[in-house]
Amino acid sequence: MHKNNRYHILLLLALLISTAAFGQKRTFSPFSRYGIGELNTSGFGQNAAMGNTGIGLKSDNHLNILNPASYSGIDTMSFFFEAGISGFTQDFSSGGGNETYNNVDFSYFAMGFPITRNIHATMGLRPFSNSGYKFEFSDGTSLNKAIGSGNLSTVYGGVSIIPAPNFSLGAHASYIFGNIQHTTFIEFPEDADAYKYGVQSEIHASDFFIDLGAQYTHQISDEKSMTFGFTYRPQASLKGDFQRTVAKGASYSEDGKLFGANIIIPEATDTSDVSGFDMAQSIGVGVSYKSGDRLLLAADYTMANWGDVDFPDTHTQTTNSTQLSAGAQYTPDSRSQNYLARMKYRAGVKFGEEYIRIGDDKINNFGITFGIGLPYNRSKTSVNLVFEYGNRKPTGNLDMSETYGKVTLNFTFHEFWFNKWKFQ
Repeated sequence: MHKNNRYHILLLLALLISTAAFGQKRTFSPFSRYGIGELNTSGFGQNAAMGNTGIGLKSDNHLNILNPASYSGIDTMSFFFEAGISGFTQDFSSGGGNETYNNVDFSYFAMGFPITRNIHATMGLRPFSNSGYKFEFSDGTSLNKAIGSGNLSTVYGGVSIIPAPNFSLGAHASYIFGNIQHTTFIEFPEDADAYKYGVQSEIHASDFFIDLGAQYTHQISDEKSMTFGFTYRPQASLKGDFQRTVAKGASYSEDGKLFGANIIIPEATDTSDVSGFDMAQSIGVGVSYKSGDRLLLAADYTMANWGDVDFPDTHTQTTNSTQLSAGAQYTPDSRSQNYLARMKYRAGVKFGEEYIRIGDDKINNFGITFGIGLPYNRSKTSVNLVFEYGNRKPTGNLDMSETYGKVTLNFTFHEFWFNKWKFQ
């Protein structure tokens, strides 16, 4: 089979698999109970292994979704395709008890290619946020249950341009779609004849938002350079609808409704077409240092004004989110005959405050990352492994914490699709 045909089949399979897989449960965290769930802010294979840095990274070997200006690093004859598969474990502790969950899911796919020497394009599909939890607690007289499900995903397209030497601008246009559903139940075990009560809230999103970016590279010497990056996402109201239903019944339903025979409590029910939620304004800055093909260092800082966003869900309290990250990549000798010397070794660290607060408690997220890039022959095609370990914990006295581990297998496929045939 011709190698170009293999890549055509690969792209089609990735599209079909990822479309089916985006309904998977991607988190079991009780922190996804609020707002639109747990946000997915991770980049692709290289970014994730370097502490999720990327605002100041420009690469001719990988796609970098964290700054749309970075696609100018793709050379004029290259086509890149990337896809990722992740396996994760989450351990939750609260009140002296522990629960552990595991799952595997298809993470994303993306492709990038040049249009002209100074214009590059990209497109892809990736998760935006996820909700998935199930827990219960008792106060002695009543039993309370909470269940969350759903996810929001984005299909995006982007373009970068080079208006001046060493300077690039870029933009992503993303279409966000999907549903997040939160359901809570209250029942009274001591009274067999008592009704069970439930509240179900659902946010549906269906709209566009944009991300902007810029990068400037300063050449220190023939081998050394620094790249400075900036990203900006303007605040935008996303169209959608919000439905809140309060009902009572005798038995739970298995079809997504609250009860087998809902008795709606109309004065407490709200069904309306509203902006599902606002996309928070965010700003990011980043810098990277490159020394030949051997050493790459990077650091990022991002801030998003989620504290200015009100969700239709009255239980959700927000705060401004931040993340500080740093990472490194080391390649002993990219031209060596020794395969171990050609491998890319990566590590990083990140720390931030998430966009949800519980009462006066903010949620800190600390993680460390490691990774390796496995080159295929001497091409730009590679397989990338990422290992991440971290912890989420409220800042106050709330007795709840989450420890998580994640392994991502990323495939970067490179092809020269723009060569001109020469005949003699």
